[in-house]
Amino acid sequence: MVLLIASLVASIQMSIFLTVPQIAVGSECDPAYAEVCIPPAPPDLDCGDITQRRFRVYLPTDSDVPAGLTEFDPHGFDGDDDGIGCER
Repeated sequence: MVLLIASLVASIQMSIFLTVPQIAVGSECDPAYAEVCIPPAPPDLDCGDITQRRFRVYLPTDSDVPAGLTEFDPHGFDGDDDGIGCER
């Protein structure tokens, strides 16, 4: 019984770990952008500097913000704060 409970707890912990986005330390991709790999600032980039369009930008109100993310949209790709970067 104890082994079954320990196995269940380990399974739940792994499930939580896999479903909460994590920030990779030293990553070449800024964690503020969910679906694309955009380098962190500096330098500051504009939509004209990248090829990606209409990608997700994490907002502070999102329920799935990566753990430790404190700077939302550092490049300013989401000018109207709707969670979509480089819409035009």
